[in-house]
Parts: sequence; structure tokens; C-alpha cells
Amino acid sequence: GLVGSEMCIRDRTYEHVLEVLGAVDTEVFSSLLRRILGQDIVGAIEQLEEIIIQGRELGQFVTDFTWYLRNLLLVQSSDDMEEVLDMSAENLALLKEEAKMVEAETLFRYIRIFSELSNQVKYSSQKRILIEIALIKLCRPQMERDEASVLERILSLIHI
Repeated sequence: GLVGSEMCIRDRTYEHVLEVLGAVDTEVFSSLLRRILGQDIVGAIEQLEEIIIQGRELGQFVTDFTWYLRNLLLVQSSDDMEEVLDMSAENLALLKEEAKMVEAETLFRYIRIFSELSNQVKYSSQKRILIEIALIKLCRPQMERDEASVLERILSLIHI
């Protein structure tokens, strides 16, 4: 009946609003994360290029990607995060798959770098360059000389 069609219209309107606001979907984040995990700097920067071409707002992109990483961490830390995360079953399944691919330590480092980036990007006219540098940092732990990334380097050497 009427309720069903109203729901449908509302969903479509919501999707449209998201498009207009430039919400980046989980698939884009998923693809970006996989490139970062593969230390594929060129691929990660190409993905950023696509996001820019689509006219997304870069400050919002940084915030959303940080949120995505936080969601991954939550999925890792507990099995019953469905209620907290408020997302489609499809997206949740994707998140769970991604969560298996990345160490919690690594996620903490990514979140830290992107949180710092979020503050810088707000007041910068050079948003793109700042994001590119952050993506390179994510792909190359050795660029950061702190203990966490040294540990991560050692771990990556052991895995080879």
C-alpha cells in the first residue's frame, strides 16, 4: 500500500541527499584500505583523485574515512556491534571481512594519523597535498620514526 511506496520514495530521497552531500560509500573506503594495506601509494593517490573528480568535499572525506576505520576497530573488538554500528547487513559483512585483514595496532596508527589530518585539513588551502602525505604515511610505516611504526616494520619483515 501507500506506506510501502512512501518508504521507497524516502529511501531514494535519502540516497539522493547522500549523493549531493558527497558521502563516500563503504566500497570506496574498502578499496582505499586494501590499497593502503598493500602499500600501493600510487593506487591510493589515484583513488583520492577519483574522489576529487567526483566533487567530494575533502574535509568530509577525511572525517568519513576516520569513522570507517573506527567502525573496523569496533567490529574487531566485539562480535555484537550490529546495534552500535547502525548499517546495512551488506556493509557490516564487508566490514567484518576487512577487519580480518588488518591488525588492531595498524588501525590505531591509521586512526591517529587521520585524526591529526582532520584538524590540519580544516584550516588549510592545501587539503589535497595534506591528504596525499597522510596516505603515503599510511602506506609507508618507515616514514614515521616513532616506536609504533618501527614495531610495525619489524612485524612486516617477520611476515615476509
